[in-house]
Amino acid sequence: MSSLLHQLARYGDITWLSYYFADFIARQSQTDIDDLLCLSAALLCEANQAGNVCINLEHFTDTPLFSSSRIDPTRISRVGDATNWSACLRSSRCVGGPGDAAPLILDGKRLYLNRFWHYETQVAEKIKSMLAGVEKSNNAEISYSGKSLYAGDDDTDSEQMFAVTMAASKPFSVVSGGPGTGKTTTIIKILCRLISQQPKIRIALAAPTGKAAARMMESIRNRIDLIEIDDNIRAAIPTRASTLHRLLGYRRRGYKYHHKHRLPVDCVVIDEASMIDLTLMYHLLDALPGQTRVILLGDRDQLASVAAGNVLGDITGHGNDLLQAKAVVVDSIALLRHSYRFDSSTDIGKLAGLINSGQIDETRDLLAETGRGIVWYQDAGDEINPDALAWILNAYQPVLESKSAAAALDAYESTRLLCATNRGPLGVEQLNRLISTRLLSRLGRSEGDLFSGLPIMIVRNHHELGLYNGDTGVLWQDDNDQLQACFRDERGGVREYALNRLPEYSCAWAITVHKSQGSEYGSVLLLLPNDATSPVLSRELLYTAVTRARHRFYLQSCESVVRASIERLTRRHSGLAERLGWQD
Repeated sequence: MSSLLHQLARYGDITWLSYYFADFIARQSQTDIDDLLCLSAALLCEANQAGNVCINLEHFTDTPLFSSSRIDPTRISRVGDATNWSACLRSSRCVGGPGDAAPLILDGKRLYLNRFWHYETQVAEKIKSMLAGVEKSNNAEISYSGKSLYAGDDDTDSEQMFAVTMAASKPFSVVSGGPGTGKTTTIIKILCRLISQQPKIRIALAAPTGKAAARMMESIRNRIDLIEIDDNIRAAIPTRASTLHRLLGYRRRGYKYHHKHRLPVDCVVIDEASMIDLTLMYHLLDALPGQTRVILLGDRDQLASVAAGNVLGDITGHGNDLLQAKAVVVDSIALLRHSYRFDSSTDIGKLAGLINSGQIDETRDLLAETGRGIVWYQDAGDEINPDALAWILNAYQPVLESKSAAAALDAYESTRLLCATNRGPLGVEQLNRLISTRLLSRLGRSEGDLFSGLPIMIVRNHHELGLYNGDTGVLWQDDNDQLQACFRDERGGVREYALNRLPEYSCAWAITVHKSQGSEYGSVLLLLPNDATSPVLSRELLYTAVTRARHRFYLQSCESVVRASIERLTRRHSGLAERLGWQD
């Protein structure tokens, strides 16, 4: 009989990566692959792929380590006691303690891959060292200082004024707020404050993705003329934002900038920080000179990064009350709560707030009300609701009927269909095929994989072309009847690329909620899977999808799925919050 792990991998209950990692540990430790050590290694690898930095042994005691519908449950190990489990792991040369040179590190009751333990401890120590010696803030004094700097601002802007003054006075700070809470205005005022304090300051603006970086600059350009700023300071505000990978000089063999070759900046301002994973945060902090200021901006309630870690959530204490906390970072966090985007004419902002606060019945009641920007298709099937399909086809048809690439891009960016998964009955792949087929049939055009007006999304970075994972554009026929890929440039114009020059891309009528982060659309249709037990469902996923919409939000989901989504808060296993002083 084959090993348990081999059967789990063959049935798709674990990935082959987890199996081969466990096999590596078995060979290194000269044990059987179904030994508890190797099962733990496979469990840890699975956890890392799910976004967890580590596994807490106490969370798995007396429960099956793996689940399977095709293997006898009695064959799947249970661990009854975390202390005995720890002792078993420590007896192997493949498991070390903090700082040891072993593939696996057991730190208390947390089991890590060595590199993730190193990244986590170094990020925590770097943040604590940046804040060491900084006196505890007096919030009243900071608020007063902010008001004196921005005399004439309304009292409702006090949150922004506090955030600006705090960020300009701390070597490390976080400004977190939902959509429409004035993060862009806050960025501009922070930059003004820093430049007024240090006219020659070297400031780098960055974001985790190219799309988020472009949106950061677009938002700044759209807001900067609406704020009274000294012309000299305005001229000194950076006009470019880059991805973090480009800022750090990412290459196949590693990063250009690191602790032996520091990044030449005095301040780094990073937008959409909820998308930063632990590895990227480590490399950023590793590359910064000792006196460099770090300012993170984002929404701590959004989905965490795709890769392992929930850095913004860990730093801000996973929604803990800042007034009662004793974490070392608590005085370096500013929360923006007042939304300037949503008014009484729309319920989208109210819906987002209800979801975020876990009010299930109130969320259901609001969804059930018709009008004011929300439509709920309460289907329980595995196909898109006919009315929802008709709506999204009508919304997308102008993309194919546009007279220019620029017009097609405008039409496409006004609406988006979001899915929770890539595959499956209501996944991205199936919906993209369906929409292409239906739209081409409507317009009497022949079907094909590529056609003028097809929206695409880049899925692999190409630094030389300036195209990054998550960038969206459309295919468009030029004057020579050749299809070109067209994308918005940083100034709102259109960049054209020959198709044979593009990195890997995919059709993008429908995209995942994860891929939508950092973007806003006039209208959004969200399709959730018809399974309340689906592991992709979470409060963060639903909140993120809702907050992508500016004017109208359409949802297809049965009530049990909505309820399950709101009930399930994502809590990734990590020790970073605890290392920064947060208590569970």
